Order: sequence, then structure tokens, then C-alpha cells
Amino acid sequence: MKLLPGAAMLAAFTLPAAAQGLPGPESYEHSAADRLQIVDVISSVGFYADQRRWELVEAAFAERVVIDYRSHRSAAAGQSEPQALTPGEIVTAWKTQLPGYHHTQHLITNPLVRIDGERASATSQVYATHYLSNEEGDDHWTFIGFYEHELRRTPEGWKITLMRANKLFELGNPDLPRLASERVEAGQTATGP
Repeated sequence: MKLLPGAAMLAAFTLPAAAQGLPGPESYEHSAADRLQIVDVISSVGFYADQRRWELVEAAFAERVVIDYRSHRSAAAGQSEPQALTPGEIVTAWKTQLPGYHHTQHLITNPLVRIDGERASATSQVYATHYLSNEEGDDHWTFIGFYEHELRRTPEGWKITLMRANKLFELGNPDLPRLASERVEAGQTATGP
């Protein structure tokens, strides 16, 4: 069997971007700095929520953000319909549950970014693990799916204007979100990772 050089092998096994529904060459007109900032802003939401650094979570969002968690209504801020919220309202909703876990870790990976002038959209995978020692079942609950984000360029940089969580499946104890919320209500919260 003859091995192809790296570039030839990649070309032999890669479909055109458009055929895969991925950004094509026309989407790379924008600077690498824009793309990196968009990825950083999206990643910062989960990272700083896990750290309970709420002011930095708020900093990632525009003044109004559509939050769509319809695919998983037991998540903090999960509602039956998308809502336009302020960054403070988002953080207030998340504080009703996330601090009730002993630890959380949101891994946001493989971002596909499209930029159109002053607007951008991105799709990324999410693997969000939540840990809470309890007497009622498994200590872990994991949300697996993908995020969709829309962003707008502002004088302060790229800001999120829409955040949609799309659940593919979950692992572990589906009651953990309820238990975490109950801990918050009882004043039993963790302050960081």
C-alpha cells in the first residue's frame, strides 16, 4: 500500500466545505483576530460560569441576548420559549442552579465560525459535566450536545446576541439539576471550581 503525502491524502479524503455545510473560502476574508475573539468569547461563558466569575460571564453578552434552552428545560434559564434577557438576568437565572453543584466543567469544542460583516454565527460542541455528591443516585450528570451562537461586533469587541443549547443526549443522574437548585435555595453553594 502506497501512502500519500499529507496534503494529497487530505485532499483525497476531504469533501468541499460547501458539501459538508462548513464555512467555505469566502468566509475567511475576515481577520484571524476576529475569529479568535469569537471563539474566546463563546468559550469564556462556560469557563467563567464554572469558575463562578459572574462579571466575566456577563461581559461576553450584548445588552440583550436571546437564550434558547428549549431542548433541555431543566437547565438553569430553561424555558418553554426563547427569551430576550439582559446579561444580569442570565446570570441571575444561572445562579439558581450552578452554584449548587460541587463542580461543573463546560467543554466547548470544534467551533465553526461564519462572519458576515458586523455579525457572526458559530456552532460548537458542548460536553458539560456537573458533579454533586448526593444520596439519591449518581453523583454526575452530563449534558452532551451543541451550541449555536450569534454575535455582533461592538466597540468593546464581539458580543453574544443569541445562545441556543441543543441537547443530543445526557448521561448520569437526571435529577442532579433539581438537587443543585434545592441546595442553592437552602444556601448550600459552592463558590468556585
